Amino acid sequence: MFTARRAAMVALPALLVFGLTGCSLLQAKDASSAPTGIAACALGHAWKLDTADLAKQVDAALKKNGLPVTTVTADGSQTLDWKINGDVSVSSDYTVVVTLTPAAGQSTVATRAHKGTATGEAYINGGVAIPRNWKNTDSAAVTTFVINGKDKVAADPEPYVMVTTDFDDSAGLEMTCSGNAMTTHARGSQITQSWKR
Repeated sequence: MFTARRAAMVALPALLVFGLTGCSLLQAKDASSAPTGIAACALGHAWKLDTADLAKQVDAALKKNGLPVTTVTADGSQTLDWKINGDVSVSSDYTVVVTLTPAAGQSTVATRAHKGTATGEAYINGGVAIPRNWKNTDSAAVTTFVINGKDKVAADPEPYVMVTTDFDDSAGLEMTCSGNAMTTHARGSQITQSWKR
């Protein structure tokens, strides 16, 4: 089976490109001061990704981009452990499967498996978190393609580029948080991750 190994962040052209524009670096607050607002809600908890919601968003985004998507599923789990001091650990073990069937052409099943742990820091100021010092050497997203029931042989070009569903420190995260629910939205992306604790 052909395996396209890419860095964990591969952007969908003209649709889901992460960008950090006009985002100033924020300083970590004094560790002795208690967090307030969104920070008080988000920090000090382990958050679980809503993969069913993620699949719906990937489906809508790809269709909006004109791709012939038949189905999208997301199975497995991702946990964001956000310490009170801003340290972040994201443990991934989930797979997104996209089936594409053009009106006339090859049926393609694209599978993107997310595995491993990424770490860094993310400081919250108002409704924005700024990830920094990201280390994802222990995590990867691996994409495989099956075309008309057969593994893809040629590596370049890929028939479709999978949507990016994870984040790193290349973009600020717009956030909401209330009670046991949180959302994170990397600037420049049309995917908003929904989390529960």
